[in-house]
Amino acid sequence: MNNSFKVRSVYTWKGCKSLIFAFITFLFSCNETKEIGPDLLGYDYYPLNVGQYSIYEVEEIQYLVSGFDTTRYQLRETIFDSIVSIDRTTYLIRRDSRANEMSAWKSDSVWSVTQTSSFLSITENNIPFIKLTFPVNVGREWDGNSLNSRGALTYYYQTIDSQIIDSISTENHIRVIIEDIEENVTGVDLRSEVYVTGVGLVEKDYLTQKKCTSSDCGVDFGTVIGGRSLKQTLIEIGNEE
Repeated sequence: MNNSFKVRSVYTWKGCKSLIFAFITFLFSCNETKEIGPDLLGYDYYPLNVGQYSIYEVEEIQYLVSGFDTTRYQLRETIFDSIVSIDRTTYLIRRDSRANEMSAWKSDSVWSVTQTSSFLSITENNIPFIKLTFPVNVGREWDGNSLNSRGALTYYYQTIDSQIIDSISTENHIRVIIEDIEENVTGVDLRSEVYVTGVGLVEKDYLTQKKCTSSDCGVDFGTVIGGRSLKQTLIEIGNEE
């Protein structure tokens, strides 16, 4: 009887040790999860601090039936305020433009950026778009229009082959593909944005063109009748005093 009890006792103690070990391992794993920082999740692909600003060189082309119209200017985006709620923080961005560095800045518009633990959205002219999702992983896909009433549009992460900013390794760049429709009989739609850790948005490259394809086009069949090209490249970042 005593031997039988001892055997059961030893077995029970071994089981307890296993449970204790599993529990300790679980606690350690939880601690490891808590130690995952913003840099590993990708939050620093769009750093957000009140007072920071970015200046871009912009070339914009409007495609018209009569031809095209090209505009070149500089754009400054400044985070000037933030609104904190329970699960997210919204930052207000003042956008100013000028013809060149010799000209005075003129107010353009106000956009907002909202960051949660799982995504970052930018509201442009009252329309929200999910620009980044976390964690940032190459190949990851999401619907960039899920916060607005537009049709679903798949965004996805892609690596880049060359540096946008010479001093920053390509390992710190990530490209977001918004649309990737190569030129065809109806037109073309190629849109992407590049982000850099610790910097934010460094490049926008949009090209959309619509071609004349109706029976009324005649000799103008296949001619570009509408669209837009936008090339926006970062030239300066800083913080307002």
